[in-house]
Amino acid sequence: MITPRWLPWVWLLPAGFLAAFLVYPLVNLTTTIAGGSGAAALGRLMSTGLWQVTALAALQATISTVLALVVGLPIANVVTRYRFRGRAVAQALVTVPFVLPTVVVALAFRTLLGSALPLGFALVVIAHAYVNLAVVVRIVGAQWSQLDPDLENVARTLGATRWRAFADITLPSLRPAVASSAAVVFVFSFTSLGIVLILGDALTRTLESQILRQTAVLLDFPGAAASALVQLLLVTGVLLLGAAAGRRNPARRMRPPARRPVSRDPWARLGVYGTVTIAYAIVLAPVLALVAASLRSSSGWTLAWWSSIGSVDAGTTRLGSPVAALGTSLGFALVTATVAGIVGGLAAVAVLAPGRVRLVSVLAMVPLGVSAATMGLGLLLAFGRPPTDLRGTNLLVPIAHALVAVPLVVAVVMPALRSADGRLALLASTLGARPTRAFLTAYGPVLRVVVVASAALAGAVSLGEFGAASFLTRAGAPTVPVQIVRLLGRPGEQSVGVAAALSVILVALTLALVLLVDRMGQSRARVPA
Repeated sequence: MITPRWLPWVWLLPAGFLAAFLVYPLVNLTTTIAGGSGAAALGRLMSTGLWQVTALAALQATISTVLALVVGLPIANVVTRYRFRGRAVAQALVTVPFVLPTVVVALAFRTLLGSALPLGFALVVIAHAYVNLAVVVRIVGAQWSQLDPDLENVARTLGATRWRAFADITLPSLRPAVASSAAVVFVFSFTSLGIVLILGDALTRTLESQILRQTAVLLDFPGAAASALVQLLLVTGVLLLGAAAGRRNPARRMRPPARRPVSRDPWARLGVYGTVTIAYAIVLAPVLALVAASLRSSSGWTLAWWSSIGSVDAGTTRLGSPVAALGTSLGFALVTATVAGIVGGLAAVAVLAPGRVRLVSVLAMVPLGVSAATMGLGLLLAFGRPPTDLRGTNLLVPIAHALVAVPLVVAVVMPALRSADGRLALLASTLGARPTRAFLTAYGPVLRVVVVASAALAGAVSLGEFGAASFLTRAGAPTVPVQIVRLLGRPGEQSVGVAAALSVILVALTLALVLLVDRMGQSRARVPA
Protein backbone atom coordinates (compact mmCIF):
# COMPACT_ATOMS: atom_id res chain seq x y z
CA MET A 1 0.00 0.00 0.00
CA ILE A 2 1.20 3.51 -0.84
CA THR A 3 1.15 5.47 2.41
CA PRO A 4 -1.00 8.64 2.30
CA ARG A 5 1.07 11.77 2.76
CA TRP A 6 -0.84 12.79 5.87
CA LEU A 7 -0.46 9.45 7.70
CA PRO A 8 3.04 10.12 9.14
CA TRP A 9 1.70 13.38 10.64
CA VAL A 10 -1.44 12.11 12.40
CA TRP A 11 0.48 12.03 15.68
CA LEU A 12 0.76 15.83 15.88
CA LEU A 13 -2.75 16.56 17.18
CA PRO A 14 -2.89 13.84 19.88
CA ALA A 15 0.71 14.56 20.91
CA GLY A 16 -0.01 18.28 21.14
CA PHE A 17 -3.20 17.66 23.14
CA LEU A 18 -1.41 15.37 25.62
CA ALA A 19 1.56 17.72 25.91
CA ALA A 20 -0.63 20.77 26.59
CA PHE A 21 -3.21 19.26 28.93
CA LEU A 22 -1.43 16.32 30.58
CA VAL A 23 2.35 16.74 30.49
CA TYR A 24 2.40 20.50 31.14
CA PRO A 25 -0.04 20.34 34.12
CA LEU A 26 1.88 17.42 35.66
CA VAL A 27 5.19 19.23 35.21
CA ASN A 28 3.59 22.31 36.72
CA LEU A 29 2.38 20.20 39.62
CA THR A 30 5.90 18.86 40.13
CA THR A 31 7.45 22.33 40.08
CA THR A 32 4.99 23.35 42.78
CA ILE A 33 6.88 20.91 44.98
CA ALA A 34 10.38 21.66 43.69
CA GLY A 35 9.85 25.37 42.99
CA GLY A 36 8.58 28.35 44.97
CA SER A 37 6.46 26.29 47.37
CA GLY A 38 8.93 23.44 47.40
CA ALA A 39 9.89 23.78 51.05
CA ALA A 40 6.26 23.76 52.14
CA ALA A 41 5.43 20.82 49.86
CA LEU A 42 8.46 18.84 51.00
CA GLY A 43 7.39 19.50 54.55
CA ARG A 44 3.99 18.01 53.72
CA LEU A 45 5.76 14.93 52.33
CA MET A 46 7.19 14.38 55.79
CA SER A 47 3.78 14.81 57.40
CA THR A 48 2.59 11.92 59.56
CA GLY A 49 -0.99 12.64 58.51
CA LEU A 50 -0.20 12.13 54.83
CA TRP A 51 1.30 8.70 55.41
CA GLN A 52 -1.50 7.69 57.77
CA VAL A 53 -4.04 8.45 55.04
CA THR A 54 -1.86 6.57 52.54
CA ALA A 55 -1.66 3.51 54.79
CA LEU A 56 -5.41 3.48 55.50
CA ALA A 57 -6.21 3.93 51.81
CA ALA A 58 -3.84 1.08 50.91
CA LEU A 59 -5.43 -1.17 53.55
CA GLN A 60 -8.92 -0.36 52.29
CA ALA A 61 -7.87 -0.97 48.67
CA THR A 62 -6.25 -4.30 49.59
CA ILE A 63 -9.36 -5.58 51.37
CA SER A 64 -11.58 -4.33 48.52
CA THR A 65 -9.37 -6.20 46.04
CA VAL A 66 -9.54 -9.44 48.02
CA LEU A 67 -13.33 -9.19 48.28
CA ALA A 68 -13.68 -8.47 44.55
CA LEU A 69 -11.57 -11.55 43.78
CA VAL A 70 -13.48 -13.79 46.18
CA VAL A 71 -16.83 -12.80 44.63
CA GLY A 72 -15.63 -12.36 41.04
CA LEU A 73 -13.65 -15.58 40.46
CA PRO A 74 -16.62 -18.00 40.83
CA ILE A 75 -18.71 -15.76 38.56
CA ALA A 76 -15.88 -15.63 36.00
CA ASN A 77 -15.68 -19.42 36.07
CA VAL A 78 -19.40 -19.82 35.37
CA VAL A 79 -20.12 -17.11 32.78
CA THR A 80 -16.99 -17.71 30.68
CA ARG A 81 -16.68 -21.53 30.79
CA TYR A 82 -20.23 -22.87 30.74
CA ARG A 83 -22.99 -22.81 28.13
CA PHE A 84 -26.50 -22.25 29.46
CA ARG A 85 -29.57 -20.19 28.70
CA GLY A 86 -29.14 -16.58 29.80
CA ARG A 87 -25.33 -16.75 29.94
CA ALA A 88 -24.83 -13.70 27.69
CA VAL A 89 -27.28 -11.67 29.77
CA ALA A 90 -25.50 -12.66 32.98
CA GLN A 91 -22.12 -11.70 31.55
CA ALA A 92 -23.43 -8.33 30.36
CA LEU A 93 -25.16 -7.70 33.68
CA VAL A 94 -21.94 -8.21 35.63
CA THR A 95 -20.42 -5.38 33.56
CA VAL A 96 -23.11 -2.91 34.67
CA PRO A 97 -21.52 -1.88 38.01
CA PHE A 98 -18.29 -0.89 36.28
CA VAL A 99 -19.98 1.54 33.88
CA LEU A 100 -22.18 3.13 36.55
CA PRO A 101 -20.97 6.45 37.97
CA THR A 102 -19.28 5.86 41.32
CA VAL A 103 -21.42 8.56 42.95
CA VAL A 104 -24.53 6.64 41.88
CA VAL A 105 -23.13 3.38 43.22
CA ALA A 106 -22.32 5.05 46.52
CA LEU A 107 -25.84 6.42 46.89
CA ALA A 108 -27.29 3.01 45.95
CA PHE A 109 -25.35 1.28 48.72
CA ARG A 110 -26.15 4.03 51.17
CA THR A 111 -29.82 3.43 50.39
CA LEU A 112 -29.55 -0.37 50.43
CA LEU A 113 -27.31 -0.93 53.46
CA GLY A 114 -27.36 2.40 55.27
CA SER A 115 -29.67 1.10 57.98
CA ALA A 116 -27.71 -2.14 58.44
CA LEU A 117 -24.16 -0.76 58.32
CA PRO A 118 -22.93 2.62 59.53
CA LEU A 119 -21.14 4.85 57.06
CA GLY A 120 -17.47 4.00 57.06
CA PHE A 121 -14.87 1.42 56.16
CA ALA A 122 -17.12 -1.63 55.60
CA LEU A 123 -19.54 0.14 53.25
CA VAL A 124 -16.68 1.62 51.23
CA VAL A 125 -15.05 -1.80 50.82
CA ILE A 126 -18.31 -3.44 49.72
CA ALA A 127 -19.04 -0.68 47.20
CA HIS A 128 -15.52 -0.87 45.74
CA ALA A 129 -15.77 -4.64 45.34
CA TYR A 130 -19.14 -4.17 43.60
CA VAL A 131 -17.84 -1.57 41.14
CA ASN A 132 -14.77 -3.63 40.23
CA LEU A 133 -16.51 -6.98 39.86
CA ALA A 134 -16.43 -6.64 36.08
CA VAL A 135 -12.65 -6.15 36.09
CA VAL A 136 -12.11 -9.55 37.68
CA VAL A 137 -14.73 -11.33 35.59
CA ARG A 138 -13.52 -9.88 32.28
CA ILE A 139 -9.74 -10.17 32.76
CA VAL A 140 -9.63 -13.53 34.53
CA GLY A 141 -12.56 -14.94 32.54
CA ALA A 142 -10.87 -14.20 29.22
CA GLN A 143 -7.85 -16.25 30.32
CA TRP A 144 -9.89 -19.00 31.95
CA SER A 145 -12.03 -19.59 28.86
CA GLN A 146 -8.91 -20.47 26.82
CA LEU A 147 -7.39 -23.01 29.21
CA ASP A 148 -7.38 -26.59 27.97
CA PRO A 149 -9.56 -28.61 30.39
CA ASP A 150 -7.86 -31.88 29.34
CA LEU A 151 -4.89 -31.13 31.61
CA GLU A 152 -7.14 -30.90 34.66
CA ASN A 153 -9.06 -34.00 33.55
CA VAL A 154 -5.80 -35.97 33.31
CA ALA A 155 -4.92 -34.92 36.86
CA ARG A 156 -8.35 -36.11 38.03
CA THR A 157 -7.89 -39.51 36.37
CA LEU A 158 -4.55 -39.86 38.17
CA GLY A 159 -6.30 -39.52 41.51
CA ALA A 160 -6.19 -35.79 42.24
CA THR A 161 -9.25 -34.26 43.87
CA ARG A 162 -11.13 -31.48 42.12
CA TRP A 163 -9.55 -28.84 44.36
CA ARG A 164 -6.04 -30.33 44.07
CA ALA A 165 -6.32 -30.38 40.28
CA PHE A 166 -7.48 -26.76 40.32
CA ALA A 167 -4.65 -25.67 42.63
CA ASP A 168 -1.91 -27.52 40.73
CA ILE A 169 -3.06 -27.13 37.12
CA THR A 170 -5.54 -24.26 36.65
CA LEU A 171 -4.49 -21.74 39.28
CA PRO A 172 -0.87 -21.34 38.05
CA SER A 173 -2.20 -20.57 34.57
CA LEU A 174 -4.64 -18.01 35.98
CA ARG A 175 -2.13 -16.36 38.30
CA PRO A 176 -0.96 -13.68 35.82
CA ALA A 177 -4.56 -12.71 34.98
CA VAL A 178 -5.47 -12.66 38.66
CA ALA A 179 -2.46 -10.47 39.44
CA SER A 180 -3.27 -8.06 36.61
CA SER A 181 -6.91 -7.72 37.62
CA ALA A 182 -5.90 -7.32 41.28
CA ALA A 183 -3.57 -4.45 40.34
CA VAL A 184 -6.34 -2.67 38.44
CA VAL A 185 -8.89 -3.15 41.24
CA PHE A 186 -6.37 -1.93 43.82
CA VAL A 187 -5.66 1.23 41.84
CA PHE A 188 -9.35 2.00 41.30
CA SER A 189 -10.09 1.46 45.00
CA PHE A 190 -7.03 3.37 46.19
CA THR A 191 -7.87 6.41 44.02
CA SER A 192 -11.61 6.36 44.74
CA LEU A 193 -13.32 9.68 45.49
CA GLY A 194 -17.10 9.64 44.98
CA ILE A 195 -17.68 6.45 46.96
CA VAL A 196 -15.47 7.63 49.82
CA LEU A 197 -17.14 11.05 50.03
CA ILE A 198 -20.63 9.56 50.26
CA LEU A 199 -20.01 6.35 52.22
CA GLY A 200 -16.85 7.13 54.18
CA ASP A 201 -16.48 8.63 57.63
CA ALA A 202 -13.78 10.84 59.11
CA LEU A 203 -11.41 7.86 59.36
CA THR A 204 -12.13 6.46 55.88
CA ARG A 205 -10.27 8.62 53.40
CA THR A 206 -8.17 8.22 50.29
CA LEU A 207 -5.46 10.48 48.95
CA GLU A 208 -8.01 11.54 46.33
CA SER A 209 -10.38 12.89 48.99
CA GLN A 210 -7.39 14.36 50.83
CA ILE A 211 -6.38 16.28 47.70
CA LEU A 212 -9.91 17.60 47.26
CA ARG A 213 -10.08 18.78 50.89
CA GLN A 214 -6.65 20.41 50.74
CA THR A 215 -7.56 22.22 47.53
CA ALA A 216 -11.20 23.24 48.03
CA VAL A 217 -11.38 23.70 51.82
CA LEU A 218 -7.89 24.36 53.19
CA LEU A 219 -6.46 26.05 50.07
CA ASP A 220 -3.28 24.11 50.83
CA PHE A 221 -1.90 23.68 47.31
CA PRO A 222 1.60 22.53 48.39
CA GLY A 223 0.00 19.86 50.58
CA ALA A 224 -2.29 18.79 47.73
CA ALA A 225 0.69 18.60 45.38
CA ALA A 226 2.56 16.40 47.87
CA SER A 227 -0.45 14.08 48.22
CA ALA A 228 -0.83 13.91 44.44
CA LEU A 229 2.85 13.04 44.01
CA VAL A 230 2.68 10.20 46.56
CA GLN A 231 -0.45 8.84 44.90
CA LEU A 232 1.03 9.07 41.41
CA LEU A 233 4.17 7.18 42.43
CA LEU A 234 2.25 4.47 44.27
CA VAL A 235 -0.30 3.98 41.47
CA THR A 236 2.45 3.80 38.85
CA GLY A 237 4.33 1.23 40.91
CA VAL A 238 1.27 -0.99 41.36
CA LEU A 239 0.38 -0.84 37.65
CA LEU A 240 3.95 -1.74 36.69
CA LEU A 241 3.89 -4.71 39.09
CA GLY A 242 0.58 -5.85 37.61
CA ALA A 243 1.93 -5.53 34.06
CA ALA A 244 5.06 -7.49 35.01
CA ALA A 245 2.97 -10.24 36.59
CA GLY A 246 0.81 -10.37 33.47
CA ARG A 247 3.86 -11.11 31.33
CA ARG A 248 5.03 -14.00 33.50
CA ASN A 249 2.61 -16.56 32.09
CA PRO A 250 3.60 -20.19 32.56
CA ALA A 251 3.65 -22.39 29.47
CA ARG A 252 0.22 -23.97 29.24
CA ARG A 253 -1.66 -25.40 26.33
CA MET A 254 -4.30 -22.90 25.20
CA ARG A 255 -7.24 -23.37 22.88
CA PRO A 256 -9.86 -21.11 21.29
CA PRO A 257 -12.63 -20.24 23.77
CA ALA A 258 -15.24 -22.99 23.89
CA ARG A 259 -17.93 -23.33 26.54
CA ARG A 260 -18.92 -26.66 28.01
CA PRO A 261 -22.52 -27.66 28.75
CA VAL A 262 -23.64 -27.73 32.36
CA SER A 263 -23.16 -31.17 33.89
CA ARG A 264 -26.21 -33.28 34.70
CA ASP A 265 -24.90 -33.79 38.22
CA PRO A 266 -27.37 -32.02 40.58
CA TRP A 267 -24.62 -30.49 42.70
CA ALA A 268 -22.79 -29.18 39.64
CA ARG A 269 -26.00 -27.66 38.27
CA LEU A 270 -26.72 -26.11 41.65
CA GLY A 271 -23.24 -24.60 41.69
CA VAL A 272 -23.61 -23.04 38.22
CA TYR A 273 -27.16 -21.74 38.52
CA GLY A 274 -26.68 -20.76 42.15
CA THR A 275 -23.66 -18.63 41.19
CA VAL A 276 -25.65 -16.99 38.39
CA THR A 277 -28.54 -16.23 40.75
CA ILE A 278 -26.18 -14.70 43.30
CA ALA A 279 -24.59 -12.59 40.56
CA TYR A 280 -28.01 -11.28 39.52
CA ALA A 281 -28.88 -10.44 43.13
CA ILE A 282 -25.55 -8.70 43.77
CA VAL A 283 -25.79 -6.51 40.68
CA LEU A 284 -29.50 -5.66 40.73
CA ALA A 285 -30.12 -5.10 44.45
CA PRO A 286 -28.37 -1.69 44.72
CA VAL A 287 -29.93 -0.42 41.48
CA LEU A 288 -33.44 -1.45 42.53
CA ALA A 289 -32.89 0.15 45.94
CA LEU A 290 -31.99 3.37 44.16
CA VAL A 291 -35.16 3.28 42.06
CA ALA A 292 -37.23 2.64 45.20
CA ALA A 293 -35.55 5.55 47.00
CA SER A 294 -36.58 7.90 44.19
CA LEU A 295 -40.23 6.84 44.66
CA ARG A 296 -40.54 6.69 48.44
CA SER A 297 -40.88 9.25 51.21
CA SER A 298 -41.55 8.97 54.92
CA SER A 299 -45.28 8.92 54.15
CA GLY A 300 -45.15 6.20 51.46
CA TRP A 301 -44.84 5.98 47.70
CA THR A 302 -44.64 9.32 45.93
CA LEU A 303 -43.63 11.10 42.73
CA ALA A 304 -42.77 14.28 44.63
CA TRP A 305 -39.03 13.90 44.16
CA TRP A 306 -39.43 13.54 40.41
CA SER A 307 -41.77 16.53 40.20
CA SER A 308 -39.33 18.71 42.18
CA ILE A 309 -36.35 17.78 40.04
CA GLY A 310 -36.49 21.14 38.27
CA SER A 311 -35.45 23.01 41.42
CA VAL A 312 -34.60 22.16 45.02
CA ASP A 313 -35.44 24.71 47.71
CA ALA A 314 -35.48 24.57 51.47
CA GLY A 315 -35.87 27.87 53.23
CA THR A 316 -33.03 30.14 52.22
CA THR A 317 -30.86 27.31 50.90
CA ARG A 318 -30.99 26.87 47.15
CA LEU A 319 -28.89 24.38 45.25
CA GLY A 320 -30.08 25.30 41.79
CA SER A 321 -31.89 23.22 39.22
CA PRO A 322 -30.92 19.55 38.93
CA VAL A 323 -32.28 19.73 35.38
CA ALA A 324 -29.70 22.44 34.64
CA ALA A 325 -26.99 20.16 36.03
CA LEU A 326 -28.26 17.45 33.71
CA GLY A 327 -27.99 19.83 30.76
CA THR A 328 -24.45 20.76 31.83
CA SER A 329 -23.43 17.11 32.04
CA LEU A 330 -24.92 16.32 28.64
CA GLY A 331 -23.12 19.29 27.10
CA PHE A 332 -19.81 18.22 28.63
CA ALA A 333 -20.43 14.63 27.47
CA LEU A 334 -21.00 15.82 23.90
CA VAL A 335 -17.79 17.88 23.89
CA THR A 336 -15.87 15.03 25.54
CA ALA A 337 -17.13 12.50 22.99
CA THR A 338 -16.10 14.78 20.13
CA VAL A 339 -12.65 15.65 21.47
CA ALA A 340 -11.82 12.13 22.72
CA GLY A 341 -13.11 10.59 19.48
CA ILE A 342 -10.88 12.83 17.35
CA VAL A 343 -7.76 12.74 19.56
CA GLY A 344 -8.04 9.06 20.45
CA GLY A 345 -8.98 8.08 16.90
CA LEU A 346 -5.94 9.84 15.44
CA ALA A 347 -3.69 8.35 18.12
CA ALA A 348 -4.97 4.89 17.20
CA VAL A 349 -4.55 5.53 13.47
CA ALA A 350 -0.90 6.35 14.18
CA VAL A 351 -0.35 2.64 14.77
CA LEU A 352 -0.61 2.21 10.99
CA ALA A 353 2.05 4.85 10.30
CA PRO A 354 5.61 3.82 9.47
CA GLY A 355 8.49 4.24 11.90
CA ARG A 356 8.30 5.41 15.49
CA VAL A 357 5.25 7.58 14.91
CA ARG A 358 3.14 4.70 16.17
CA LEU A 359 4.54 5.23 19.69
CA VAL A 360 1.99 8.01 20.16
CA SER A 361 -0.73 5.34 20.35
CA VAL A 362 1.12 3.89 23.35
CA LEU A 363 1.70 7.29 24.97
CA ALA A 364 -2.02 8.03 24.64
CA MET A 365 -2.62 5.33 27.26
CA VAL A 366 -0.57 7.23 29.89
CA PRO A 367 -3.62 9.01 31.42
CA LEU A 368 -4.73 5.61 32.74
CA GLY A 369 -1.92 5.84 35.29
CA VAL A 370 -2.91 9.31 36.49
CA SER A 371 -5.81 9.64 38.89
CA ALA A 372 -8.68 11.98 38.03
CA ALA A 373 -8.06 14.13 41.11
CA THR A 374 -4.36 14.51 40.29
CA MET A 375 -5.32 15.41 36.74
CA GLY A 376 -7.88 17.93 37.96
CA LEU A 377 -5.43 19.49 40.41
CA GLY A 378 -2.76 19.73 37.71
CA LEU A 379 -5.19 21.44 35.29
CA LEU A 380 -6.32 23.80 38.03
CA LEU A 381 -2.75 24.84 38.87
CA ALA A 382 -1.75 25.14 35.20
CA PHE A 383 -4.84 26.87 33.79
CA GLY A 384 -6.43 28.43 36.85
CA ARG A 385 -4.32 31.58 37.00
CA PRO A 386 -2.97 34.19 34.56
CA PRO A 387 -1.83 34.22 31.85
CA THR A 388 -3.81 31.07 30.96
CA ASP A 389 -6.80 31.36 33.29
CA LEU A 390 -9.58 29.13 31.93
CA ARG A 391 -11.66 29.00 35.11
CA GLY A 392 -14.20 31.44 33.68
CA THR A 393 -14.85 29.15 30.74
CA ASN A 394 -16.54 25.77 30.53
CA LEU A 395 -13.48 24.16 28.96
CA LEU A 396 -11.56 22.66 31.87
CA VAL A 397 -14.09 19.94 32.74
CA PRO A 398 -14.50 18.50 29.21
CA ILE A 399 -10.72 18.70 28.72
CA ALA A 400 -10.19 16.64 31.87
CA HIS A 401 -12.93 14.21 30.84
CA ALA A 402 -11.39 13.86 27.38
CA LEU A 403 -8.02 13.02 28.96
CA VAL A 404 -9.72 10.29 31.01
CA ALA A 405 -11.55 8.96 27.92
CA VAL A 406 -8.79 9.08 25.26
CA PRO A 407 -7.16 5.80 26.45
CA LEU A 408 -10.55 4.06 26.19
CA VAL A 409 -10.97 5.31 22.62
CA VAL A 410 -7.47 4.09 21.71
CA ALA A 411 -8.15 0.73 23.38
CA VAL A 412 -11.30 0.27 21.26
CA VAL A 413 -10.07 1.65 17.92
CA MET A 414 -6.51 0.28 17.75
CA PRO A 415 -7.36 -3.47 17.84
CA ALA A 416 -10.08 -2.89 15.24
CA LEU A 417 -7.60 -1.24 12.88
CA ARG A 418 -5.08 -4.03 13.38
CA SER A 419 -7.71 -6.65 12.57
CA ALA A 420 -8.84 -4.89 9.37
CA ASP A 421 -7.61 -6.37 6.09
CA GLY A 422 -4.93 -3.99 4.79
CA ARG A 423 -4.80 -5.92 1.52
CA LEU A 424 -7.90 -4.04 0.42
CA ALA A 425 -5.83 -0.86 0.31
CA LEU A 426 -3.24 -2.56 -1.89
CA LEU A 427 -5.98 -3.87 -4.15
CA ALA A 428 -7.54 -0.41 -4.42
CA SER A 429 -4.13 1.07 -5.25
CA THR A 430 -3.59 -1.40 -8.07
CA LEU A 431 -7.01 -0.40 -9.45
CA GLY A 432 -5.91 3.24 -9.63
CA ALA A 433 -7.16 4.65 -6.33
CA ARG A 434 -5.16 7.48 -4.79
CA PRO A 435 -3.39 6.69 -1.49
CA THR A 436 -6.03 8.37 0.68
CA ARG A 437 -8.89 6.68 -1.17
CA ALA A 438 -7.12 3.32 -0.92
CA PHE A 439 -6.57 3.81 2.83
CA LEU A 440 -10.24 4.66 3.40
CA THR A 441 -11.31 1.66 1.34
CA ALA A 442 -9.47 -0.66 3.73
CA TYR A 443 -9.99 1.10 7.03
CA GLY A 444 -12.84 3.56 6.53
CA PRO A 445 -15.77 1.17 7.23
CA VAL A 446 -14.17 -0.02 10.49
CA LEU A 447 -13.18 3.50 11.55
CA ARG A 448 -16.69 4.86 11.06
CA VAL A 449 -18.11 2.26 13.42
CA VAL A 450 -15.48 2.02 16.15
CA VAL A 451 -14.74 5.75 16.45
CA VAL A 452 -18.43 6.57 16.94
CA ALA A 453 -18.81 3.66 19.37
CA SER A 454 -15.76 4.66 21.39
CA ALA A 455 -16.89 8.30 21.38
CA ALA A 456 -20.21 7.18 22.87
CA LEU A 457 -18.24 5.30 25.53
CA ALA A 458 -16.27 8.50 26.20
CA GLY A 459 -19.56 10.34 26.64
CA ALA A 460 -20.69 7.74 29.18
CA VAL A 461 -17.44 8.20 31.09
CA SER A 462 -17.96 11.97 31.10
CA LEU A 463 -21.51 11.65 32.45
CA GLY A 464 -20.35 9.78 35.54
CA GLU A 465 -16.88 11.26 36.16
CA PHE A 466 -16.61 12.98 39.53
CA GLY A 467 -12.94 13.23 40.54
CA ALA A 468 -11.75 15.88 38.07
CA ALA A 469 -15.15 17.61 37.96
CA SER A 470 -15.08 18.11 41.74
CA PHE A 471 -11.99 20.31 41.27
CA LEU A 472 -12.87 22.06 38.04
CA THR A 473 -16.64 22.54 37.93
CA ARG A 474 -17.91 26.10 38.33
CA ALA A 475 -20.07 26.83 41.37
CA GLY A 476 -23.07 27.78 39.26
CA ALA A 477 -22.73 25.00 36.70
CA PRO A 478 -22.20 21.66 38.49
CA THR A 479 -22.30 18.33 36.71
CA VAL A 480 -24.85 15.74 37.80
CA PRO A 481 -22.40 13.75 40.01
CA VAL A 482 -21.28 16.98 41.72
CA GLN A 483 -24.92 18.01 42.18
CA ILE A 484 -25.74 14.62 43.72
CA VAL A 485 -22.94 15.02 46.29
CA ARG A 486 -24.15 18.53 47.09
CA LEU A 487 -27.71 17.27 47.57
CA LEU A 488 -26.54 14.52 49.91
CA GLY A 489 -24.62 17.09 51.95
CA ARG A 490 -27.86 18.94 52.70
CA PRO A 491 -30.32 17.65 55.32
CA GLY A 492 -33.86 16.64 54.48
CA GLU A 493 -35.50 13.72 52.69
CA GLN A 494 -36.25 15.90 49.66
CA SER A 495 -32.53 16.26 48.95
CA VAL A 496 -31.97 12.49 49.20
CA GLY A 497 -35.05 11.77 47.06
CA VAL A 498 -34.05 14.18 44.30
CA ALA A 499 -30.48 12.82 44.41
CA ALA A 500 -31.91 9.31 43.94
CA ALA A 501 -34.05 10.49 41.00
CA LEU A 502 -31.04 12.16 39.39
CA SER A 503 -29.06 8.96 39.92
CA VAL A 504 -31.73 6.88 38.20
CA ILE A 505 -31.61 9.25 35.21
CA LEU A 506 -27.83 8.98 35.14
CA VAL A 507 -28.04 5.18 35.24
CA ALA A 508 -30.49 5.18 32.33
CA LEU A 509 -28.34 7.53 30.24
CA THR A 510 -25.14 5.60 30.96
CA LEU A 511 -26.69 2.24 30.13
CA ALA A 512 -28.20 3.67 26.93
CA LEU A 513 -24.76 4.79 25.78
CA VAL A 514 -23.21 1.44 26.69
CA LEU A 515 -25.95 -0.40 24.78
CA LEU A 516 -25.21 1.88 21.82
CA VAL A 517 -21.55 0.87 22.03
CA ASP A 518 -22.53 -2.83 22.12
CA ARG A 519 -24.84 -2.40 19.14
CA MET A 520 -22.14 -0.63 17.16
CA GLY A 521 -19.76 -3.42 18.10
CA GLN A 522 -22.19 -5.87 16.54
CA SER A 523 -22.37 -3.62 13.46
CA ARG A 524 -18.58 -3.75 13.25
CA ALA A 525 -18.75 -7.54 13.28
CA ARG A 526 -20.91 -7.32 10.15
CA VAL A 527 -18.47 -4.99 8.36
CA PRO A 528 -16.77 -7.04 5.62
CA ALA A 529 -13.04 -7.38 6.17
